Amino acid sequence: MKNKKYYDKNTKAYYIIMSSVFIVFLAIIVAFNILKKDIKFSESENRILAKKPKFKVEKLVEGKFTKKYEKYKIDQFINRDLWIEIKTNFDKMLGRNKSNGVYLSKYNYLIEEFKEPNSNAIKSNLDAINKFSDKYKRIRQHFIIAPNAIEILENNLPIFAPTLSQKKYIDNFKDKLNKNVNFIDSYKALKVHNKEYIYYKTDHHWTTLGSYYTFLEAAKSMDLNIDKIKYDIKKVSNSFFGTLSSKSGYKAKEADTIEIYIPQDKNDEYVVNYVEEQKKSASLYDSSKLNIKDKYGVFLGGNHPLTKIKTTSKEDRRLLIFKDSYANNFIPFLTPHFKEIVVIDPRYYYDDIDKLIEEESITDTLFLYNANTFFSDTSLELVLSNK
Repeated sequence: MKNKKYYDKNTKAYYIIMSSVFIVFLAIIVAFNILKKDIKFSESENRILAKKPKFKVEKLVEGKFTKKYEKYKIDQFINRDLWIEIKTNFDKMLGRNKSNGVYLSKYNYLIEEFKEPNSNAIKSNLDAINKFSDKYKRIRQHFIIAPNAIEILENNLPIFAPTLSQKKYIDNFKDKLNKNVNFIDSYKALKVHNKEYIYYKTDHHWTTLGSYYTFLEAAKSMDLNIDKIKYDIKKVSNSFFGTLSSKSGYKAKEADTIEIYIPQDKNDEYVVNYVEEQKKSASLYDSSKLNIKDKYGVFLGGNHPLTKIKTTSKEDRRLLIFKDSYANNFIPFLTPHFKEIVVIDPRYYYDDIDKLIEEESITDTLFLYNANTFFSDTSLELVLSNK
């Protein structure tokens, strides 16, 4: 009886101590989150983190303030990457193979899910593109929506992983485009090579090889003469761990490699002007990005509002590109075929597009997006409509 009382007493003391430790630990975490400075950019996820929303009564009533504040607290939580990793490891122990929208797939691939697109965003983009193509009928117009790994590498996904067909949405969009917009079938170009290294295993981008296969398809319908063009392929990194590794918390078993294709023709030269940054370069590559986590930034130094590329091409064509980051390792293939290439990232560009087209004497346009971005982003519509 005495031993039982002793046991109960010690058990009670144990739970009191453990509860106290947990409360103290929780208080420290809360205090750190209150006192610490907000982080603007997550290098591991390669994205801007949510900032503290301004309080307005009307937003509180609509529920917008609460949603924004919840996102802010999640993004700014102390040691966020560590907690993501802990949660992911726990999920793996329970047999789960999806974390934060990323599937742990065959052959060490991390594959990002495709969420159901916003129908209003799709309609807005479609209407804006069709109006733009009607307005500039004199300009040759080309369009590429690159499917993501979840579509092309679907056989690598875990069993019973629920997926939406990107191809279905891409085909539906294609059917509604104006006939004077030349739709280039990236799906066809990539699907036949789905056993090759056309997507990074730890990142959401396609590799330079995947980009090149789509370029070959584009060259046929854009009337680009590529018969004599040959490349030296140079590996610039074999230690790339991309955004999907950080986003999911899954520890990648192997690093990705990054390759660049250098034309053997030494007459293919150019000057790259990053307009807003007031910076010029004689290279399409920024080797300094190989020293940071987001090594994909080696292509054109990452994303910029407006980039102008002057080339030594003898072709009298001037190309305007509306794009997301999938275009960054695609653009180097275009330099032999256009006297000038003007590149706009609509997510960051706010100037007059009509004025730019006139000033640069544009003869061709190319819309180049990946499906995940294109079917969720509305910035293109704002740029094309000059809003």
